[in-house]
Amino acid sequence: MILDTVENIGKYADIKMLKKVVAYIQTHDLSKLPDGRTDIDGDELYVMIQHPVLKKMEEAKPEAHNRYADLQLVISGTEIMGYAPREDLGAPIESNPDGDIWFYEGGNFSPLTIRSGMFAVFFPQDAHAPCIVSPEGGAVTKAVFKVAVK
Repeated sequence: MILDTVENIGKYADIKMLKKVVAYIQTHDLSKLPDGRTDIDGDELYVMIQHPVLKKMEEAKPEAHNRYADLQLVISGTEIMGYAPREDLGAPIESNPDGDIWFYEGGNFSPLTIRSGMFAVFFPQDAHAPCIVSPEGGAVTKAVFKVAVK
């Protein structure tokens, strides 16, 4: 897992799988992208602009993916995202292999406060519980980059 600010995104350009994401963020105004999916490199790399409905901490279920890493960047607002090593969560309670998502029992994660201009990268070994309302409340706009892992 990586947690940092967009000002430091260039420091991750040498990570092969993030190179195209870094270049895209540095050359595009994410706030101008349309809602929903925008392909960057087909199913290998795409971004989804979202305005999620935020939930309470106790409603959050950690999720994980096998085929993709997520780079979740908050464009505006503040969101809490939970993090836990996937191996610490036991067996999934729900899964959709075709959709590349596995859900785990909620509550067993560390909360991370992600403010506007911050991002987190979750690799397949990282479970994450996104879209949790922060104490400040308010709406969130975010970009979720899906990066195929090899």
